[in-house]
Amino acid sequence: MLKEVILFFGLVSIGFAYLYLAKRLNIVDKPNHRSSHTKVTVRGGGIIFPIAAVIWWGISGFQDTFMILGLVLISLISFWDDIHSLSRKFRFLMQSVALSLGFYQLDLFSQMDWYILPIFYFIALGIINAINFMDGINGISGLYGLVFFSSLLAVQSYLPIFQSQLIQYEILAICVFLLFNLRKRALMFAGDVGSISLAYLIIYFLTQWYLEVGKWTIILLLLVYGVDVVLTMARRYRNGEKLSEPHRTHLYQILANEFKISHVLISLGYASLQLLINYLFFIQTKSYPSPLVASILLIGTGIAYLLFRHLISSRLSPTDSK
Repeated sequence: MLKEVILFFGLVSIGFAYLYLAKRLNIVDKPNHRSSHTKVTVRGGGIIFPIAAVIWWGISGFQDTFMILGLVLISLISFWDDIHSLSRKFRFLMQSVALSLGFYQLDLFSQMDWYILPIFYFIALGIINAINFMDGINGISGLYGLVFFSSLLAVQSYLPIFQSQLIQYEILAICVFLLFNLRKRALMFAGDVGSISLAYLIIYFLTQWYLEVGKWTIILLLLVYGVDVVLTMARRYRNGEKLSEPHRTHLYQILANEFKISHVLISLGYASLQLLINYLFFIQTKSYPSPLVASILLIGTGIAYLLFRHLISSRLSPTDSK
């Protein structure tokens, strides 16, 4: 317990130090017509997520070194991208290398047929960038990450395969970050370094879980994010928009920007919905939903999303509702 208390206050100190340095070095996010904030805000505060993992690595006796190397690599590249934009191809290349280090740590390559690997990489890269896309309003990444890692600790009670201390350290790091971010006017944003490092760890733990139980339905731990990302991309593709261009047409962005609903309230809503799903289908049952149940849940959530989106779109101008 003492270690955790020291870590918490240590991370708080790092957070304030980073806030000061980022302002001095102009590592900031300036609002534009595609953003959901109106004030210049420090970006890259999510750097404390990989820092917490590296601290765990040192304390644990250097366990899971290849995974940590992948995390450090993807975090450095993402942090540099927060400061100076990198090419999309280079980012994808480095993300693939980082994923390979994590997969090697899990011995994935000897447990999966070679022709499945490209699909696995495609899904993993998609998750990384989807989580990054969803980091657009105050509190959403922190609360969603908090729900994910807290749910993992609950799963650990009946499937003890995860590094509990690493998960606890990440929860502490997220709580510290939320002190700066979960507010009407955030003091700092996670930045790519925060959202992508969280995504990397999420993929690592989901892959570890999948290799242990062989159930694809564990992806439901990302259901709320997934439905918003996939259906928003489908809508933009239908409208002839470039999927790689910044936008603010996710449901959470429309609620925040067009309906002026509190960022904190929207983030709590997304996190609460995901927590309810995790509790009903993974924590309470101490099991996994069957493929049939998971498919029904996926389709049902998608339909509910489309109906809700149609309802709110009817209250917007044609331009806003695209």
